[in-house]
Amino acid sequence: MALGGRKLTAELNEKAKASLGKFTRRQVMELDTCAHCALCTENCPAYNESKNPLHAPGVRSAMAVKLYDKKYNVLTRLFGNTEITEKDVEELSESAYHCTLCGRCMESCPFGFQTHELWSRIREIVADLGGTPTNVARLGKMLDANMNPYGLDPDERLDWVDYTGMDEIPEKEQAEVAYFVGCTTAFKGVNHEVAFSIASILNEVNEDWTVLGEDEWCCGSPSLLSGDEHTAKEYALHNVEALESRGVKKVITGCAGCYRVFRFEYPKLLGREPKFEILHAVEYLRDVLVSGKLKVESTDEKVIYHDPCELSRLSGVIEAPREALKYLTKEPLEFEENGINVRCCGGGGLLQAVNNEMRLDIATKRLTEAKEKGADILVSACPACKLAFTDGVRERGFEIEVLDLLELAAKRLGVL
Repeated sequence: MALGGRKLTAELNEKAKASLGKFTRRQVMELDTCAHCALCTENCPAYNESKNPLHAPGVRSAMAVKLYDKKYNVLTRLFGNTEITEKDVEELSESAYHCTLCGRCMESCPFGFQTHELWSRIREIVADLGGTPTNVARLGKMLDANMNPYGLDPDERLDWVDYTGMDEIPEKEQAEVAYFVGCTTAFKGVNHEVAFSIASILNEVNEDWTVLGEDEWCCGSPSLLSGDEHTAKEYALHNVEALESRGVKKVITGCAGCYRVFRFEYPKLLGREPKFEILHAVEYLRDVLVSGKLKVESTDEKVIYHDPCELSRLSGVIEAPREALKYLTKEPLEFEENGINVRCCGGGGLLQAVNNEMRLDIATKRLTEAKEKGADILVSACPACKLAFTDGVRERGFEIEVLDLLELAAKRLGVL
């Protein structure tokens, strides 16, 4: 969409009023307050890299309030609404998508505002007004065609089994446990050994487990991140029905995004809790290590753990990976900013689709600190984090091994 002061079409301006009306009264008050506060700005990973005012959380709120006022403030009621321009929409889109949705602004907000919810709603409004970035819109089309954001055929979901040389894995009609692989693990080669590691550990402890295979659809996270709640609900319904029809009692995923969406978004999208427990693979790993079901050799290598934002700050899973790590290495290290205060790796919020250089710049900061701490291995528990760090190592010339925590466990088990 061309930048300029041209007004939106009459149809889009009318749609804008309905779309902006999606903000609740509470959210409008929060946005207005946020627009007059800048306390979280220096904590924003995107703004810290660009120093572009449009990328600051408070400026994003101010732009949203400006558009809302054009349709709903007192003067509008007296004299009629003011039309929104293409430039208004483009600037709001620029701000909304130069954000990793890491939740760091939310954690540092002195008022306790749910900024993650606000930014998601803003992206929904941007979508309504035709301002979704081209690459993000392309993801939506690939999801519609193939039920995954990579545009690959659904029958390729289990190609990681062949690529890793693993024996045939179970696709059962009934099982106690289901492994929900997730798109970024299933379709991105750098993460195939994560799936291999989780499957190997499930086999090692003789778990009664299954995968969904082609019946697994995207969890819906990319749809939610791009303001398309309708599609996310469709995927949620399909995945929950596929899992419940198999009678599973426990669903394990190694993806922080899948975990957060299953645990916190699915109940809201479906209006009920799924009939199974959802665990991240690091929680499962911790449990089988503590219980003694899984026994591994510890390593002398220095390992530093990076908390995925969606797993730690947004989902509260902070201690489980550290408890598991104690069984895997004698020298666990910590970043200065960790746990609920972790600094994002750059891999979230669909940032790669709009500004990959910014994503790599953010990842570079974490990689630099890991090297300064003397780490031999950087581990995380999210395929998007591993992808960002692996790309950072390759593009920026770092010498450090990047692994998922489950891969480290599989290596200590001797199967990887």
